[in-house]
Amino acid sequence: MTNPPEPSRIVQFRQRRPRPRGSAPHSVRHEKPATIGPTNERDVVADLLLEISSIEDPWSGEQEGVHHLRAVRLGASSGAFYPHTPTEQTPLVAARLGISAVEIMLQTLGEYDPAFIRQVAENAAAAGVQIPSVHSLTRLHPFFDPYPRRVEEAHALFRRAIDACVKLGAKVLVWHGPNRTQAGTDEGWERFISVSHVLAETCGAAGITLGIENVSYGPLARVRDIANFVRRLKDIGSQRQVGFVFDPFQAAEAGANPFLMLAAMGNRVVNVHISDYREHDRAARHLLPGDGNLPWSALLRSIAGSGYGGAIMIEGPLGTDRTGIARVRQTLDPLIRSVFPFDPDAYRYDEVDDHAVTMIGPPAGVLKGIALFNERAFYEQHEEIEAEWHAERGPIRRLYQGLLQIGIGFHHALNDNYQGAVALLTDGIAKTADFQPYALGIDTGKLVSEAKACLDRIVALGPERIADFDHATIPTITFTKV
Repeated sequence: MTNPPEPSRIVQFRQRRPRPRGSAPHSVRHEKPATIGPTNERDVVADLLLEISSIEDPWSGEQEGVHHLRAVRLGASSGAFYPHTPTEQTPLVAARLGISAVEIMLQTLGEYDPAFIRQVAENAAAAGVQIPSVHSLTRLHPFFDPYPRRVEEAHALFRRAIDACVKLGAKVLVWHGPNRTQAGTDEGWERFISVSHVLAETCGAAGITLGIENVSYGPLARVRDIANFVRRLKDIGSQRQVGFVFDPFQAAEAGANPFLMLAAMGNRVVNVHISDYREHDRAARHLLPGDGNLPWSALLRSIAGSGYGGAIMIEGPLGTDRTGIARVRQTLDPLIRSVFPFDPDAYRYDEVDDHAVTMIGPPAGVLKGIALFNERAFYEQHEEIEAEWHAERGPIRRLYQGLLQIGIGFHHALNDNYQGAVALLTDGIAKTADFQPYALGIDTGKLVSEAKACLDRIVALGPERIADFDHATIPTITFTKV
């Protein structure tokens, strides 16, 4: 019997070079090929960034450079109060709801006016609210229009948005970029790169960072698009000049894997928007976190591990009473506390000496997956645990993969798929066995022993008699008090 594994840790989320000796796990589904842009060398090369394999050994420097982690802090976009609350009033409303950080989303041409921005600044100061970012209104910036005067005026108005950032103390100016059609050819993509370079330089000269969002209808909607853009960053701007705005709702709406997208963004995440997505009701857009299907436990851990230290901006409809924000906090606060072993915002992580974060139990997604496993909902448990597998960068992720593979192995057994059952159970048992006799409170020794007995019976039956496998012998996952 081996000793229990060391506590898992949150490390900086970074891109990783594919390992020649490793291949993507059976249980991981890669996103579909992107439809934006031409099929050429940059698409082929970018595919290399989409490979995922288990972490057998620590990465070089894995234990370093994580002192910048901070407790996740909730903020709100003024768009969360749209259209019932005027933009200039949102700092006052947010303060009454206990929100101390607000992103100002400019809604009209008039809201670019310096006098309007002064009013916002005065209200924010009176409310004690910080404004870390400003969101431009993309349709007012037709940089790709064929009429030169419209383009000139678009740039002039964008400079007003930069001035608004300076007056409000904001450090990030959010831009959606062109639509996918405009950037869908080689010429269009190069123009997107060129415009991004000009805007990044203009922002950087004012001490502002241009944040380009992965909106579902924009040029950075897919992981491959982000990877292609990253390869051109040397032509666009420095880390202080340009970065990414990560929005998991927009990733889900585009059919992209949000964890791979965040990984592709690397250390260039400068802002985060959050709202929920309901897979089977796409008309219900920008729901409050907790009202949809996004895996918030895993997403919060991924955001925390990306190196992003700012507020995450709620974009779902909050309303002006405390009902909406109370629901969001009820959903997210326990998950935030599971990421960090201290109360959110109690202190900043870079003020303590120990750079390792102890995980005292499985994250919420793994717990939910275990409950589904025990209900024999094996496919659904795979969905839950896979999200946590994506989020985790420490060795404990091998256990998560083992659990979900055992579950999928039993899913195959229930469907008389002999080859699938044997393959997945064999792999899953081997991975889980590395964490015997227990890990994160899970009785891994019992699970390995009972799952191995099932595998032996399936092998003895063979493919012709797999239907005779006794489903009642499938184990449950239990916890130990040891």
